[in-house]
Amino acid sequence: MTRFIACSFSAGLDGLTRKQQADHIAVLRVLKRTGRFSAFEASENMVIARTMTRLIHKGLTTIKDGVRTNHGKLIETDHSCGYPWVHVTLTPAAEALLREVA
Repeated sequence: MTRFIACSFSAGLDGLTRKQQADHIAVLRVLKRTGRFSAFEASENMVIARTMTRLIHKGLTTIKDGVRTNHGKLIETDHSCGYPWVHVTLTPAAEALLREVA
């Protein structure tokens, strides 16, 4: 008997183009849909790593019609689901931002 075990540590971030990986909204949409990401895909390249660092630790500031808005922190993370997975919850600010651009 031959056994084959396939492991996929992807929630969809690595399927985005580099341009999409730099787009906070595109990344937030994936995170909202999947509710998690793996440490491997979030650090696959500097583009997605930078975006994830901003979303987790720094937040987002946008400028629309000359008005600067600081949306604050956009995601909360929970590492209790086991390495390499990180559970994600969008903050109310992130949910509002997604509704605004929809």
